Amino acid sequence: MAIARLRSLLDSRSLDPAGIGKAWDLLGLAFEDQGAFSASRHAFEQSIQAYQALPNTSDYAMALDDFGELYVLTGQFDLAVRMMERALHLYEAVEDHAGVARASSFLAGALFSQKKIREGTKNLNRALKELQMANQHNDDDLATLSSLQGWLAQRQGDVPASVSNYQRSLDLLRQNHGEESTFTGWAYVLLGQARSDTGELSRSLTEMDKGRAILASTLNNQDPRLLAAELAYARVLDRAGKRSEAASVRSNAEGQWKTFQSTQCIHCTISAKAFH
Repeated sequence: MAIARLRSLLDSRSLDPAGIGKAWDLLGLAFEDQGAFSASRHAFEQSIQAYQALPNTSDYAMALDDFGELYVLTGQFDLAVRMMERALHLYEAVEDHAGVARASSFLAGALFSQKKIREGTKNLNRALKELQMANQHNDDDLATLSSLQGWLAQRQGDVPASVSNYQRSLDLLRQNHGEESTFTGWAYVLLGQARSDTGELSRSLTEMDKGRAILASTLNNQDPRLLAAELAYARVLDRAGKRSEAASVRSNAEGQWKTFQSTQCIHCTISAKAFH
């Protein structure tokens, strides 16, 4: 429905250049949610092209960030980082502290996915500092930062801090998006995965299974987010001694991934590390 409305708006030629850029950006996000990554990439390219000649720097930077997140989703991290660095420079130029915080957090996530921990941590710390100077921010910004802090704590072996930060991220996303949201579903998966390190495997699997169910209802069955969740779930099943179920879940996810990669996204890679 959203895609049809946006296409109708663009076809009407009633939008000014800034409106065209925004419409293409929203269309890119809508296609991304449906797993139509080629169409999403095309829409983001059109958005960037529309914004390049305009003085509205913050909207241009936001479109670059959105495009960068698509590349994170498809595992093309070098392209993602380049997009996000461009967005960050634009936000810096207009002293948009909330924008700098958002771009820095996205950049931190992309760098963490490449195992560039020092650079990622530097950007995460900057995001936290910039958010304190921002006149306004939203719960999504806070949820992203909490999730990144959870990932970093997990890597550093601080399991209680990891679980606490992932729980905070989930609470914020449930409050902002409701229970049946892709964001909320993924937050359940991350929380359950972190909780598995405490040894509470039954509770961990329950949380992850809840997240999987939400993702299965909001994404197509070949979406990298759903498949990454399935692979993470299989690893915890293994730890819980449920090896037959783990093998079945893993085999199905890997088969779906091969189909997706061969038909839609030849250069994509999959890893739960891409989503924090």
